[in-house]
Amino acid sequence: MEYLLNPDLPIHPKLADSWRGNPMEDKQFQYLHDPFEPEWTSVMRMMLLPNPQRAEKKADTWAPSVNGNTDYLNDRTANWIVWLGHACYLMQFNGERYLTDPQLEDMPFFRRRVSPPFDYADLTGIDYLLLSHDHRDHVDEKCLRTICANNEIKKILAPLRLSDIIGEWVGDTPIEEAAWYQQFLLSDNGVTITFLPARHWCRRGLTDFNRRLWGSFMIEVSPQETPSQNGGAGEKRTIYFGGDSALTDYWKEIGELFPHIDVAMIGIGAYKPEFMMRSNHANPSEAFTGYRDLGATYWWPMHHGTYDLSNEPASEPILWATKIMNKHGLADRMLQPAVNEPWWFG
Repeated sequence: MEYLLNPDLPIHPKLADSWRGNPMEDKQFQYLHDPFEPEWTSVMRMMLLPNPQRAEKKADTWAPSVNGNTDYLNDRTANWIVWLGHACYLMQFNGERYLTDPQLEDMPFFRRRVSPPFDYADLTGIDYLLLSHDHRDHVDEKCLRTICANNEIKKILAPLRLSDIIGEWVGDTPIEEAAWYQQFLLSDNGVTITFLPARHWCRRGLTDFNRRLWGSFMIEVSPQETPSQNGGAGEKRTIYFGGDSALTDYWKEIGELFPHIDVAMIGIGAYKPEFMMRSNHANPSEAFTGYRDLGATYWWPMHHGTYDLSNEPASEPILWATKIMNKHGLADRMLQPAVNEPWWFG
């Protein structure tokens, strides 16, 4: 067993003396908490067994609403976060823009059900790309090539070894890879980003299982000398972007490392059938557990309504999440703005 990290990046101060890096064996990154390898037998079982919710799913035409106003894109002074569907967020902090997991078009066999009112080729002013893992619904060649060609991107923030896939797509755009618990090196604009664990896996072909790392991001935004024009000006904000993850004890550990998380973006979709999906993605109940374990103030559900990737009906994830939050008296703590609707505190 060897342990890999980026020797040029700092480790979170609380783990600097103990973290050796992500374990790798036989060219595969190891997930030691809950070892998991997708079995082709499960894939075949999913394909052969009928979906007990087939009729319900067919009748469910729900899709997230879309805000048609793009004026916010003209403002480089305010802080805001915009969900563009699935796991793609466009964020602006202290005058710089960050884009997560930019899959913004149809995929083979999976049409996009909802999109922002602009083409990804129109996205400009992007300073940083954050990529959580190599799956095709999070990292798309055409999107990355186009976005890198149309933007002067300062850096792509990525897991270890992801450059093996994206390196030739992004030209001269710098790629900085991190192990879990490492902090990326950014411009001095008051934003700190740490790469963190997730319970997931990587694969793009038949023979490359877990050759690349996966994970989540914590984004800490400190106020500038000139406060933001938005509500909550002058306060430090901490935003967790969960990437893809099944239910994991790491969420509680992350909450202890970062005791004042404001927003937790955790996926709630693609969880049925359970025998196939439970080690890949969290269902709404499990995602709620993650939200509570993280100790976050707000929960922003994602990874639902955009692509039809599994057996549950389209509206089931968000209705289930809403029911849970209502039951616990937390309705005002769940964020679900429309696609392309900017949100910030206050």
